[in-house]
Amino acid sequence: MRGIKGVCLIAAVAAVCFASVHVARAEGTTHDKFELQQIVVTATKTEKRVEDAPGSVTVIDQEELKSQDIQTVDDALDSLAGVFVKRTKGLMDSTPSLRMRGFNGDQYTLVLLDGQPLNDAYTGGVSWGSLPVENIDRIEVIRGAASALYGGNAMGGVVNIITKTPQKPEFEAGGGYGTHDTWRYHMSAGTRFRDRFSLRVGYEGEGTDGYAATPVLASISSGPGNVPGGYPMNDKYGDPTKWVVGDKGENGAERKTLNGKLSLDFSETGQLSLSAFSGRHEYDYGAPNSYMGTLGDNSTYAISGPSQRARFRPNDFINYTGIGKTENDTCTLAFDEIFGTVHFNAQAGTVQVDDRYTLESGSGLDDYNNSEGSLKVTKNESWFTELRGDMPIGSAHIMSLGTSYRTDESDTNDYEIPFYRSYDDTGESTFYSGGDSKTWALFAQDEWRIADPLTLYLGLRYDSWKVYDGASGVPGAMTCYESNTESQLSPKISAVWKAYERTTFKASAGHAFRPPTLYELYRTWESWGTIYQSNPNLKPETVWTYEMGIEQSFLDGKTRVSMTGYRNDIEDLIYYRTDGSTKLRTNAGEARTYGLEIQASHQLMEWLSLWCNYTYTNAEITESPMDPASEGKQVTGIPENTFNAGIDTRYKWFRGSLVGRYFSKIYNDSDNRDTAEGVYSTYEPAFFMDAKITVIPLRQVEVSLCVDNILDEEYYEYYKSDGRTFFAEFTLRY
Repeated sequence: MRGIKGVCLIAAVAAVCFASVHVARAEGTTHDKFELQQIVVTATKTEKRVEDAPGSVTVIDQEELKSQDIQTVDDALDSLAGVFVKRTKGLMDSTPSLRMRGFNGDQYTLVLLDGQPLNDAYTGGVSWGSLPVENIDRIEVIRGAASALYGGNAMGGVVNIITKTPQKPEFEAGGGYGTHDTWRYHMSAGTRFRDRFSLRVGYEGEGTDGYAATPVLASISSGPGNVPGGYPMNDKYGDPTKWVVGDKGENGAERKTLNGKLSLDFSETGQLSLSAFSGRHEYDYGAPNSYMGTLGDNSTYAISGPSQRARFRPNDFINYTGIGKTENDTCTLAFDEIFGTVHFNAQAGTVQVDDRYTLESGSGLDDYNNSEGSLKVTKNESWFTELRGDMPIGSAHIMSLGTSYRTDESDTNDYEIPFYRSYDDTGESTFYSGGDSKTWALFAQDEWRIADPLTLYLGLRYDSWKVYDGASGVPGAMTCYESNTESQLSPKISAVWKAYERTTFKASAGHAFRPPTLYELYRTWESWGTIYQSNPNLKPETVWTYEMGIEQSFLDGKTRVSMTGYRNDIEDLIYYRTDGSTKLRTNAGEARTYGLEIQASHQLMEWLSLWCNYTYTNAEITESPMDPASEGKQVTGIPENTFNAGIDTRYKWFRGSLVGRYFSKIYNDSDNRDTAEGVYSTYEPAFFMDAKITVIPLRQVEVSLCVDNILDEEYYEYYKSDGRTFFAEFTLRY
């Protein structure tokens, strides 16, 4: 039945897209648009026009970035086909993630900054909140498995954030203010000397007091109801078992980033560049709020209907939430030169991440300003290097050969601290987990132009992966784990057939993998009586993926349509196996994903364009002996349907955009029983609209107003969504 509904919905949306199509922006920017002149390097590691690149590709350029209200880099991706961004509280979210092609989490999508991998070895995550925004030249998004070129973490796709290189003197400064005492500022300056040396430096900051996103619930019980206030709320299964007694206070956040880039053209064909940034993202919570009347004693209850009452004691809601901070230092050095007919590229870089957060661990009767707590500190250090050469072989082949090497080290320590809102006075570690990993790889790709309209891409990569020095436990009595070595061979074949001048077919088949993270291998922890047990013997997850698509333009390129279908067959999924009060990670699952992505654009007038895209994702667990209730269910964290549409305009001194976004039900439980809507900890379907208007009274001056969630929709994406917000900004550029 669900399959029939899916087919019907796909057909309906396809008809809408073909009829009222997504438009190209007048100045040639892109938002799931197929600009024939755009160049992409991430798809093949060599320069290609978007229409010639294998696979489903989107390039987001500076004009596209300016048209949105972007707080963090991942905000720029949340209305693309085939991409779902989980960011539930805006800047305050400490665990945002990217989901592509039915894979749940950053660990399945390789994220690069100027070619430098950003995914850490601890969880495979990306510290999106610490990345700079204003220094971006463009973002290249490659959907689909890419392990044949990039190795692990590229099962769902690749996102490459490419920073600006000044070509002339430039200066920009801006600032703004909005709802929730939100502020933002940025400054940058750059220039190019003697047509050989470029320099750019920038600094940006943003902060907000936030809003109360997290309600506090008490369990419904029985007894005399003599305390007014609060209100009933079902749990995520639809059962009337909870009473909202307060909230955890306003959830605020702040980010600051210093970034820079040096570039030297040391010859007519050679370039040496160094890019770096140092970023910090912090979040905190204000004092909690009570919705109840006078505090009662231990036998006080609140009425919830004729036979239901919520037990309410003073410490039912005084459960303070801690603070968190992530510091990210990233540096990348790249060398590029042509020796004869060989294009040579070398790259080396490092990512250093310090992540820490606190929890309140007092009795619950302590004050907000003096309660004890615990601190968790995770430090990640990654080093990456790659050498690659591209050479023509005859007139029909371009061969790329390369090798890469990466090392990762991750250490997590727990501490008891006297005050839960401070990182000081940590003392001795009470629990440790950590380990090291290294990956060595060889890869090759042959671009074979069989005939003018048909090109084949044949790729093959070998990865050898090792984890070692793994340990977990109380210092002095830790369990040390033996090293483990795995290897993977990742082939891929892609074809691009330009059947007609405005018709292009693309198809591919390949293999990809994801090695288990150091968190999955070595981190054991306990919460509410349940032990979450790591497993040092985990194997990599693997996938065979198949894809086919068509891109078509009409009316001299004013109308463009694209449709891509794909299938993923996934094995060795890492799942928890439940054994009493212990959950053990194990390779116990298989999954299958069918998907369809439809994109369309139409340019109504030179200054007005429309666009839309639709994504259908049937990501289903097909086999899970350790969790049979999940079989046949939708993969958690993945909406089955998403739809985005918008209007873009740019006319003389005016620029504007209006974007509407919809996503269907998202499950957080593997058995898909969490079907309730409008309650805390559930993910319900939602539709919301955002707009941005920019006025350019002078060539060097911009004034903009952003209105997010125009319709003031209220919904839960685990946490309560924010309401309608405003943000005004002034920018001066030279």
